[in-house]
Amino acid sequence: MAQFLTELFGIPPQLIPVARSIAAVWNAIWWIALPLIALSVLWESWKIYLHWRFVSNLKFKLLEIKVPKNNLKTAKAMEQIFAAAHAPYSYGIRFWDKYWKGMEEPWMSFELVAHEGESHFYLRVPARYRNMMEAAVFSQYPDAEVTEAEDYLESMPDMLPNKDFTLDGFEEVLRHEDYRPIRTYLSFEDPIEERRVETMGGLLETMSKMRGDERLWYQVILVPTGEAFQKEGEKAIAKLLKVETGEEKKASFPSLDLGISLGEALRAPFQHPGEAQLKKESPQQKMSFIVASHDKERAEAIQKKIAKIAFNATVRFVYLEQKDAPSKPEYLMAIHGFVRQFNTQDLNSLKPNSPTTTAGYAVRGLFKQTRLNWRRHLLYEHYRHTLPAHHASVLNVEELATIFHFPIQATTTSELEKVESRKGTPPAALPVIE
Repeated sequence: MAQFLTELFGIPPQLIPVARSIAAVWNAIWWIALPLIALSVLWESWKIYLHWRFVSNLKFKLLEIKVPKNNLKTAKAMEQIFAAAHAPYSYGIRFWDKYWKGMEEPWMSFELVAHEGESHFYLRVPARYRNMMEAAVFSQYPDAEVTEAEDYLESMPDMLPNKDFTLDGFEEVLRHEDYRPIRTYLSFEDPIEERRVETMGGLLETMSKMRGDERLWYQVILVPTGEAFQKEGEKAIAKLLKVETGEEKKASFPSLDLGISLGEALRAPFQHPGEAQLKKESPQQKMSFIVASHDKERAEAIQKKIAKIAFNATVRFVYLEQKDAPSKPEYLMAIHGFVRQFNTQDLNSLKPNSPTTTAGYAVRGLFKQTRLNWRRHLLYEHYRHTLPAHHASVLNVEELATIFHFPIQATTTSELEKVESRKGTPPAALPVIE
């Protein structure tokens, strides 16, 4: 038998006893293991089916938003629009609705698209929330134009990369815990208009330099989320400030009201319970904690983030160009520069998500080019179908308004399409010539 296993499966003679033991164990438990494996596969397949059924029934409308030429609204106005996008949140989907009806939290996509030197702001929103989001935009930008636009993705190939086009890109995620904030627009604002820093300016200037078939897509997908990250933030604040959380450990034994604890009763033959109590309450034994100034500042920053509503945010960049065109890595470098202005050393920062980046250094080993092309294909498909990332980061409305907002008047990029004149309804007493 040993010679047969060695010749058939190439098992070394030294491992044959181990193989026999494994076979004996499997022979004893296969009738339990196989159904469990089958149920696990069926459960995961069912969840995938429910997800794609929900996605296929989620009908989107693409709205183009043109801001006024003399816009003076800062990112604070965009914060209110993101707050309105949180309205569809269900505060927790019930188990039956989630795993039988396939219900999920609906999402929206804010997009900035550049082609032939022109930049356009889009909002891809479920059809039933269109009026709500239009009202949110007009409430902050009364002179803006919001129109239903033709989907620019319909003119693109069904599959990329192909023989004509290639693409590069990545998704951004938080480097540290979700409750730690990035640098927000409040750090860039100034009461004097000339000193304001427009964080979108560099990205828009990069987009204005694109010519021919070059395209740059910037997508921020928002899925409303609840208070889980807030609770984690509260624990982090308590740890930084060295504050007791009030969570008491459960006793291992039933508590008896004997006037002394179980530990004191066990030590009673050797130590009077009163001595232990005096030692416990002795002021010399109490430690005085001094909170460092930087820990206090970090705790305040965390508190500010968890105090505002938040989303599971997918931040995605895609750059497309002709396959035979010379590579222009400076565009991707400009995107990295745009993102890094929001990074801090002591709190949080955004970084490319390694499994999604198409940079050559991110893939090593065999079949490198094939695996890179597969990443490019997945990135394109996720963008086209407006799919949230599996490992999205939690960003609150202040952080979202920082990384995506309509530019202020200080941005002089001429290629950004804007509303040139104000439109309004005619006067009620205007004479009509028949």
